Amino acid sequence: MPDEEGSFLSYSLFAKEPDCGLCCAVRQDQPLPGFVEGWSYAGTIADMREAPPDFRPRAAQAATSLTGYYLFLSLRPRRGAGGTPAEA
Repeated sequence: MPDEEGSFLSYSLFAKEPDCGLCCAVRQDQPLPGFVEGWSYAGTIADMREAPPDFRPRAAQAATSLTGYYLFLSLRPRRGAGGTPAEA
């Protein structure tokens, strides 16, 4: 999501299981939460064009401000990718 200066926060993306749809976005300036151990790394979201369609930047910014991570369901493939978030 753009902040006041117009920059987008970058996130590391993890998927619980390839077909499950549960994803965790972690701001790249935050430590990884312990519960993502064993999850699949699904790539980096460096700008909104790389985000899964179900990723909500305002919700991600609010959640990561409080917890350092953002959980969401992604039931559709990432933009520009041919598979589920875990395959990206």
